[in-house]
Amino acid sequence: MMASINRPRRHGFTLVELLVVIAIIGVLIALLLPAVQQAREAARRMSCSNNLKQLGLALHNYHDTHRSFPYGGRYYITYAGTNWRFALLPYLEQKAIYDLDRASNYRLNTYAGGSSNTDINAYNNETRLLFGLVVDAYVCPSSAEPLMHVPNNSAALESIGAVTQAHHYVGIMGAYPDPAGRSDTYYDTQYDSYATDNGILTIAETKGMRDVVDGTSNTIIVSEQSGNTNPNARYKRMSTYHTGWGGISHLGTVQDWRALGSGQHRYGSGVTAVYHSPNPRTTGAEADAVWDFNTPLTSYHPGGIMVSLADGSTRFISETIPLTTLQRLAVRDDGTVIESF
Repeated sequence: MMASINRPRRHGFTLVELLVVIAIIGVLIALLLPAVQQAREAARRMSCSNNLKQLGLALHNYHDTHRSFPYGGRYYITYAGTNWRFALLPYLEQKAIYDLDRASNYRLNTYAGGSSNTDINAYNNETRLLFGLVVDAYVCPSSAEPLMHVPNNSAALESIGAVTQAHHYVGIMGAYPDPAGRSDTYYDTQYDSYATDNGILTIAETKGMRDVVDGTSNTIIVSEQSGNTNPNARYKRMSTYHTGWGGISHLGTVQDWRALGSGQHRYGSGVTAVYHSPNPRTTGAEADAVWDFNTPLTSYHPGGIMVSLADGSTRFISETIPLTTLQRLAVRDDGTVIESF
């Protein structure tokens, strides 16, 4: 009789044990994934805050040089001028392009009576570099919107591949209605929106620290505008009509524009007057197009938006903030006391 050979027993998993392990791993992943996403969003929000701090520093450097903040938007000869974003280029390491495009007389108007030739003329040898320029300080990393866009949805520009940066930060020209009840700080335009001059970055005017009567720590100068909260709106809700760098369509101050009457074309880029709460789900005709002056403050950050105050600091503003408080923050001289926000 042959002796039995003692072989070592092989240990393995049963099917039930394997399924249990897989289920545990799945639960752990499900628990960790939101934490990872939150960590990534926290990093992106910090980067957005750093962008706004950089813009705030550039605005202060501009003020030190010129004794005022830049125009929110300006008009130049027969072309749309430029806005504050363009004015800050020398303070964002882009002085060469700033100097080059100043020589082209700010020919950034991509619409004048519907002429396609005007669109093509705007994309000339001098402005071409500006059209393709991307400045990281104007980009929120949380935004899911395309980084580049065709100005004014121009078919003529699209046919030659002319695109421009879709800026994620907007200048604050004030608020409508005026929190102090003044009727001479705003006016209506053809497109049902209201332009104002009770903020800091205003149309065809410059304001300085001395004009911020409510205090620089209580006044918003730049806000995030990087989302598109209403997919049914005709255009992306960003103030980028005459390219992201372009200015306004008519010469004059608030008083001059008021004299034009409500039936005249007036449109611009780069600035907005606060008329809606942050991240609104619906608005009216005054805020559903890129040329309107009441484009809302938006972002892809959960729960709110990032803003830069006139003192150079940044804050996260909850989308549940009372609209009246936000409007008071947007106005430089309404005289009201804001306890907290």
